[in-house]
Amino acid sequence: MTDKIFQEKIGPVALTIVPTEKYKSNKIVFKFRAPLERETVTKRSLLSILLETNNKKYPTQTAFRKQLANLYGANFYTTTAKKGNEHVLTVIFDMIDGQYVSDGSHILEDAFAFIHEALFSPNVTNGAFDNETLIREKENLKSSLEGIYDDKIRFASKRLVEEMFKADAYRFGSAGVLEDIDNITAEDLYTYYLQFIAEDAVEVFICGDVTTEQVTPLIEKMAFSPREERKGVFYTKEAPQEVQIIHEKQAINQGKLVLGYQTDTLFGDSDFVALQLANGLLGGFANSKIFINVREKASLAYYASSRIDSFKGFMVISAGIDEVNYKQALDIIQEQLVAMKQGDFTSDELNQTKEMLVNQLLETNDQAQGLIELVYNNVLREADLDLDTWIAKIKTTTKEEVVSAINKIKPDTIYFLSKGGEELHGKNHI
Repeated sequence: MTDKIFQEKIGPVALTIVPTEKYKSNKIVFKFRAPLERETVTKRSLLSILLETNNKKYPTQTAFRKQLANLYGANFYTTTAKKGNEHVLTVIFDMIDGQYVSDGSHILEDAFAFIHEALFSPNVTNGAFDNETLIREKENLKSSLEGIYDDKIRFASKRLVEEMFKADAYRFGSAGVLEDIDNITAEDLYTYYLQFIAEDAVEVFICGDVTTEQVTPLIEKMAFSPREERKGVFYTKEAPQEVQIIHEKQAINQGKLVLGYQTDTLFGDSDFVALQLANGLLGGFANSKIFINVREKASLAYYASSRIDSFKGFMVISAGIDEVNYKQALDIIQEQLVAMKQGDFTSDELNQTKEMLVNQLLETNDQAQGLIELVYNNVLREADLDLDTWIAKIKTTTKEEVVSAINKIKPDTIYFLSKGGEELHGKNHI
């Protein structure tokens, strides 16, 4: 069971404790948030990698990992993500609950000491990160970003976002910009690190069998300096007057069709849950209209689905198709969207989608990270959509509300990646 969530501001740190006895481990998550900008996104990506690699006290990966092993096999890693026009660098420490090991009374304190070393004592000499480490990790980041080109599903989705938001910083991926990596020096990165640690909004989440009395003193000991409080920036984009069509060619066998729509709905909005259900009916689950009609009945797609981004307010429909089937697949997808907007779905289909969405939520929130992400989403949007409230809203959402939500979406961009063949014609296919 999860008890009442505890939230407190400790200096510049917003602390949230999600108390639960469900797990035999505790999860500590630091989330660092700053505006999404090209000037900093690649530096933040590199910084996230360096933080999980070594530091001044543990200057090699071997020493770093050995100390984690000493902490009963703890796990420490970082991630980067976009939440609307916010860039979020996440530091995660997974550890066993001290009550399950001998002499575990100090393990929480030891965990915070390790995190403190990682955050405040980076592997820096004379105002520069260790160059050998940086060179290696720059190459690794390059390989990772170059790998997107080889994964055509990811590449097509990336190109769609770049086209939909070409005048918006959201076009940049959370892992950075490939072309910017080489120009970042060890000195540049340390200069940015100082800005990062001094200015980022800091939110700490702890999920497990812990108390505020245990955690608060450990947060107070950390060397975070006072900073200006900054709320997240979240806004949707208006769809263009005319749908833009982008057709690009590569030496591939299977075409990638990706359609972008603006939803004008964000996490926590009054019609957010209704839009989730609309997406589920349209292409979110295996019983959806797009999956059944494009993939199963017409056999036009190797895969077909839809998803929504609830912090930027857009929907993406993706399908893997043979190039010759482009127009037919596009027409059928359009027909499914029109049908949804006209309310052409049954109560049984809606109820089945509700059950699937509830099960998906329960599965996601069965893990500590899922619980933390749900709380974080509410913190960012100043919303009140906890798991129980979310499920209750799913169950009570009406067909009329679902139809109203799907009727708000407007077409923005068609992106098609193929090996060549006939050119695409027409200005408004969606």
